[in-house]
Amino acid sequence: MPPSPDVAALLDSLGLAIGTHQVEIIDFHQAESAYVHHSRIPVAAVGYALVSPTFAKGRFPKLTFIDLIHKRPSMDEIEARAVAAVCGVEVEPGSWSNSEPFGIHLWSMIEHYDLGAFFQRVDRPYGSRGEHYYMRPRGFDWGDPDNPEIPGALEQWRADYRKLPPYRQLLVATILQLYFQSEDTYWMVRVPKKWHAAEGVDIIQANGALQDWARLYVLYPGW
Repeated sequence: MPPSPDVAALLDSLGLAIGTHQVEIIDFHQAESAYVHHSRIPVAAVGYALVSPTFAKGRFPKLTFIDLIHKRPSMDEIEARAVAAVCGVEVEPGSWSNSEPFGIHLWSMIEHYDLGAFFQRVDRPYGSRGEHYYMRPRGFDWGDPDNPEIPGALEQWRADYRKLPPYRQLLVATILQLYFQSEDTYWMVRVPKKWHAAEGVDIIQANGALQDWARLYVLYPGW
């Protein structure tokens, strides 16, 4: 299905277009020189990375994968749709009034990619609508109002994380950073996390998880 006119225009402004089977760079001069507003950087970075990770790194040399995740809340609906389009996903972007699909997909990813060692379902939701409000990263006693750290739990969390293949590390990092949306001083400490955005996208794509990742990213309604 071709992208909407608004999405196509956004992609065109970045030198991108959706080809027969995948995203393409159709104007390298535009891709190299166009001004990219900060909220459109994820569209450009993901789109370029899917064509050429080397080009994407050169275009955004300091953009980390975690930076990419942290930019999601600043994106508008058209920008979110554009990320979906370049990843080959058809999905309605998440919002406060449409939060349930994100939580459903979140839990399906945790199950499908066997990420239960890192995230747990709590008894009561920390929020209103959406299954994601029942999710918390492991390491703390979420049943206690003071949320005390469980002795040794964070060390175990990090040890288990280090054993994961990189693409599953990237999925854990995506979920955690969507949840946290700030500097993490508890979980991802002294663990692999410094991927370039293009490197992360390339690894996820190479392991067949791109569409699941993109769906989670685009469905994100806030936490």
